[in-house]
Amino acid sequence: MAPIGAAIRVSGGLMKTGVRETREIGAEVVQFFSGNPRGWKAPALDVADASAFRDYCGEVGVSVYIHAPYLLNVGSPDSVVLANSVAALAECLRRAAVVGALGVILHAGSSITPDFRDEALRRLPDVLGPLLDAAPAGPRLLIEPTAGGGAALASDSASTVEYFAALGDERVGLCLDTCHLHAAGENLSTPSRLTKVLRELARDVGRLDLLHVNDSQDVRGSKRDRHASLGTGVLGTAPLPGLFGSPVLRKVPMLVETPEAGAGVGLLKELRAARGATR
Repeated sequence: MAPIGAAIRVSGGLMKTGVRETREIGAEVVQFFSGNPRGWKAPALDVADASAFRDYCGEVGVSVYIHAPYLLNVGSPDSVVLANSVAALAECLRRAAVVGALGVILHAGSSITPDFRDEALRRLPDVLGPLLDAAPAGPRLLIEPTAGGGAALASDSASTVEYFAALGDERVGLCLDTCHLHAAGENLSTPSRLTKVLRELARDVGRLDLLHVNDSQDVRGSKRDRHASLGTGVLGTAPLPGLFGSPVLRKVPMLVETPEAGAGVGLLKELRAARGATR
């Protein structure tokens, strides 16, 4: 069955803060930023701390993912932003290898203006291909479609399929976010509709590696990326059994990214157990 966990804070150190939060919320999978999520430069990596955390997670069976900073934009028409994004992403992949992470999550990016979209998609293989050629073995790059605002390159199902077709690289995986999909206009209002969107995207893209399970503060199609804790937003809890309604989703790790992480993890574990009991 799918491992369930949450985004954790590691500002006090991976072993000191990260392990404590992992234990407190009962996480089977965790995600964290290796530096300031809104900054270009990451702090120096404490290799001993990272290695100890890698060993701890290996011993207790917790999977690890790193989220790249929000500033990175591999679709930018600005050559400086693009170069900085590639350099920062390369560093994220290097750190992910040290900490034993399975993947690095990167927002799909924006063309900034609609008229640059076709060019941004066309050059994706040239931007990401060489970076992946030089990346350490182990961590996989996972592209996360966004909520659809600001000339997003990938957000709803159609644009996400187009993005992966343009990229054409089997080394790149897919991370989906329920809040983002809802904000981009996808109908996730019932278990069957949630299952259908996720199952069809996995089929059309050819993969689904990770799920961010977040409620939304805004109505469907708002294009606003404002997460809400599970059960407190517009989506509510009614669609959530759909996360466990398809063989395609059975082993896909699920992460909540909201402050009340423990409650969200507990709810998803209850739904997973209930689904298992009906099989």
